[in-house]
Amino acid sequence: MNNKLKPALLGGGALGLLLVITVVISSFVPFIGCCNCLWPIAAGLLGTMFYVKSSPTPATMADGAIVGALAGVVGGLIYLVVGLPLSFLINGVTGIDAQVRQLNPDFPLSGVVLLVIGGIIGFVVFVVLSTLGGVLGIPIFEKRKGTVESPPPPQDFGSGPGGSYGTGL
Repeated sequence: MNNKLKPALLGGGALGLLLVITVVISSFVPFIGCCNCLWPIAAGLLGTMFYVKSSPTPATMADGAIVGALAGVVGGLIYLVVGLPLSFLINGVTGIDAQVRQLNPDFPLSGVVLLVIGGIIGFVVFVVLSTLGGVLGIPIFEKRKGTVESPPPPQDFGSGPGGSYGTGL
């Protein structure tokens, strides 16, 4: 398995689980949905922490961004497959539809379509925020010095075609 995929799966699985739990709890505690913007950042941080611990070389910002984005994709897919249908079953779309009709009675889309569009937009937001979390995780968790070693000089440095200077030939 790719060394970036395992930490991303762990972070993304945690993200998906937290998003589904948030969907279930949101019917009892209405403001818990505000945490949906914090979970992806935490998932990116978590995936980056696991990556830094398992990486034999110092991790770069690009590594953190990749791990965070992969965690966001995994968590977003879990949300789309499990959380969105669960939200439909628990909350229904009548409330969404009633609010939309109150704002604009001639709005052409129904509650189910709005729920799906909101889920897709949420997926994209989850990927962006978890990428941000992955990038933020590198300076937090990577404490090794990131000097890239230059390759050794050639063996016959100073001689070869072009002559030899100062030998009197």
